[in-house]
Amino acid sequence: MQRIFDGDGMDSNAQWLANFFRAQAKLGFEEGDYTRTRNSCEIVLGQANDDISTWRLLGDAALASKDSATARRSYERLHELCPKDAEVAVNLGKAYVQLSAWDAAALAFRQALKLEPQNSVAEQMLTMVEHMRQALTVLGESDNQAVPGRNDECPCGSGRKYKKCCLAKSTGAALLEALRQAMAAEEWQRALSLIRDISLQTLEVRRAEAIASYRLGQRIHSRPLLAALFNELPDDAEVIAALADVELDGKDLPKVEQLAMRALALEPHNRIAWLVLCAFHARMGHDQDAEQGLRTVVEFAPDCRMAWERLGSFLRKLGRPNDELQVMLDWVERCPENHEAWFQVGFVLMTLGRDSQEARPYFVRALQLKTDFHEAYCWLAQCYVDASDSAQALQYFLHGLKIKPDYDLGWILLGGVYQKVGRQRESEGCLMRAIAINPHNGFAWNNLATTYLEAHVLGEAEQVIRVALQLIPDHAALWNNLGIILAGAQRLEEARVCFDKVQELDPTFLEVRINLAGTEASYGNLDLAIEHLQGLLEQSELARSNLLFFANYHPDWSIERIFETYQNMGRRFYPARRYFNYDNPLTTPRRLRIGYVSPDFRQHVCSLFIEPLLKNHNHADFEIFAYSAVRSEDDVTERYKGYVDHWRPCVGVDDIKVAEMIRRDGIDILVDLAGHTANNRLAIFALKPAPVQVTWWMGFAYTSGLDAVDYFLSDEEMVPKGYEHVFSEEPWRMPCPAVAYQPPANLPEISELPALRNGYITFGTLTRPVRLNHKVIRCWSELLHRVPGSKLMLNAPAFIDLGLSDYFAGLFAEHGISRERLDIGCTSPPWPVLASMDIALDCFPHNSGTTLYESLWMGLPYVTLRDRPSMGRVGSLILRGLGRSEWIADTEAEYINKLVDLASDIERLRVTRAGLRDEMRASPLCDGVSFAGRVEAAYQGMWQRYCKEGEQK
Repeated sequence: MQRIFDGDGMDSNAQWLANFFRAQAKLGFEEGDYTRTRNSCEIVLGQANDDISTWRLLGDAALASKDSATARRSYERLHELCPKDAEVAVNLGKAYVQLSAWDAAALAFRQALKLEPQNSVAEQMLTMVEHMRQALTVLGESDNQAVPGRNDECPCGSGRKYKKCCLAKSTGAALLEALRQAMAAEEWQRALSLIRDISLQTLEVRRAEAIASYRLGQRIHSRPLLAALFNELPDDAEVIAALADVELDGKDLPKVEQLAMRALALEPHNRIAWLVLCAFHARMGHDQDAEQGLRTVVEFAPDCRMAWERLGSFLRKLGRPNDELQVMLDWVERCPENHEAWFQVGFVLMTLGRDSQEARPYFVRALQLKTDFHEAYCWLAQCYVDASDSAQALQYFLHGLKIKPDYDLGWILLGGVYQKVGRQRESEGCLMRAIAINPHNGFAWNNLATTYLEAHVLGEAEQVIRVALQLIPDHAALWNNLGIILAGAQRLEEARVCFDKVQELDPTFLEVRINLAGTEASYGNLDLAIEHLQGLLEQSELARSNLLFFANYHPDWSIERIFETYQNMGRRFYPARRYFNYDNPLTTPRRLRIGYVSPDFRQHVCSLFIEPLLKNHNHADFEIFAYSAVRSEDDVTERYKGYVDHWRPCVGVDDIKVAEMIRRDGIDILVDLAGHTANNRLAIFALKPAPVQVTWWMGFAYTSGLDAVDYFLSDEEMVPKGYEHVFSEEPWRMPCPAVAYQPPANLPEISELPALRNGYITFGTLTRPVRLNHKVIRCWSELLHRVPGSKLMLNAPAFIDLGLSDYFAGLFAEHGISRERLDIGCTSPPWPVLASMDIALDCFPHNSGTTLYESLWMGLPYVTLRDRPSMGRVGSLILRGLGRSEWIADTEAEYINKLVDLASDIERLRVTRAGLRDEMRASPLCDGVSFAGRVEAAYQGMWQRYCKEGEQK
């Protein structure tokens, strides 16, 4: 188990792992999950062998689970570390009682009474042990002599200490008998625990260790043991078959064949030998012989689950999935009362990608045959997951895991369910439990890393995924996830190395192209980013949304080309309209039912704009419903719940069920607040569950591309007349501005103009690098040339990456701007860096967004270049709402001239800075009440039009 620790000693990662497993050990013990406790303790003790609390926990768990060998080992070690602890001595005695090592038990209890004479438990246990020793004397199995002290001279006259002589012999005999019982019961883990404590390595013990290790899948450990036994037990078919199997891991295939044939000569129906021989034929390309051999095994051993499963897997590798399924059905026909056969049919149906509801009856039948079949419960639960019935799935998962708490795959699957519905804490707990049960399951570590990634806990995510990569170093998906984590931490060059590694390991791993596209976009290489995504559109919703995102930012695409991309995406990849008739009363005026759909009812940048709308609605005239796709709720979510009349959680609920919910709620106007951003539910809108459907520009700043959405809610500044042809919706223009801003609480006061103390103008932006295209860099470079001594601050999370900073500095250098005039980096929160700027800069053709509001609020004027609707006119919408249309430009030359003019009058800048927050506060831009009224007027207009004219498309 030491493989999960890096390097020698307790480095920071090893310390983190040790703490992780200490916590899991305690939780496991509290929940009665002793496998989890034992494995976690073993990991910690492998790194810190004198950790008293962990030894104590391991011993207590082993004693409770009757793992007597581990309990004995734990308390013997504790006795060395805590020789004066009476409780340790008592528990050591109990461990020996479980082993039927009566002399050793008596000695331990006497030691406890010596340390604590009034210890009642030690007295009672010693009395019981002495009675047992007397009974054995009567039966002639013990001489019942007085037990000397551990360090006394042995009464046999050997001259050695008692603990090293006769006590060790009697204890060894008890351990050996326990080992024989464990092997007969096929309790392989218990057998290995006992072997660790047996000092006399006889042939019997060595054989037991080899077979138990092999049966537990410890192939590397068992291989030399089996090889040694082969010379001593040349006629042991079980040993020879096991050796043949582990030799498959090497390259000497003729040796494998010889061993398998020898085992079969000794035992013609040895199942392992047959399966090894079939594997040999498969490796040699003898497909017909391999298949025939496997069919032979299931014929003479129809109860051999491994044979049926290997036959099925082999057929799948041959590209015959239907034959694989038929084999499982044959198994059911041959063994109709075999619960594993029914289970396997269901399992194969699911792994073949068939409808999981087709698999469900097979799991049900398996449970009828074996009511405590934990695997069937968990996979039946997965069927309900696929049917988006999370409540029923949870019930079956918990039932199966109650039967077998150490079923690690079940905990991994359950963790996935919790992750899907946004319950990150529960997901984390399930995956931690799976890891503690099986610390060397790299995929469990990977899934835990994904949970941390979704919660944006990137430090933890990186530590966890690196453990997964230690366990599975050549798995492309894990390198891909590490790259995603590093990219999320803005370590783009390191992320690119990971993505290159993915392509090296698996050139067919297409998902990595999505991540490479994101990296390229950060460097402004949008053509290459889009090229990476083109081949993934059929299978990846993320690729589709990312392509639309990059198209928005492309400096050289026309609005017509961008619209064509959106429209094609909407028609190719979204479901067809499902609903055409509605029961909504066609009356007006009446109280309208408005439904808002969003994944951002939480701490999110969009909350600064959604909240002023929701909290100012007129509930007398409007009944407000929120359909929440929030995966992780927070304090802001709780506020939103208070703003609406009805809250409908939709995470993990499929699109049609949400659409039916909307129809039952009688929604008149359904409003999308997300556009093509992450976790959107635009597919619901494509079904058209409400008679009037609207997308508000704030989500994605452009069309949905869906024919089923009726209106694009904006204003005449964002979508001027003449641009209707580049929207799939009809633009509904409300009085400008079509937004209200709610500044974050407790922002610092506006600072003094930096130019007064610096003696030069500082321009700056908080925009993401994807907006910094060749047009913007050319203009800003000319601006810096025209304003002598001026400097430019580029401040955004992506610029944590020094390679990216150097890259953009190089682009400015091509226009004659030296690095000394650039301040590139990341400051979070951004208020100190805004306080260091004199004038903010807006980008084009895709304007900045929230950072423009923040800049104005901190006293920074900006100039915007009006460009394509609607994402290229966000800056002008804001300035129109503020009443500062003089800062709006329509050409690059005008843009530069206006900025130069602003920079040329320091006193005017000072006055503007000092008054800009009050100016903004008093403007429609921050008037949520007025904005909500304008939106409500738009809704009433839409509804009146629908009642009078019906649908407009």
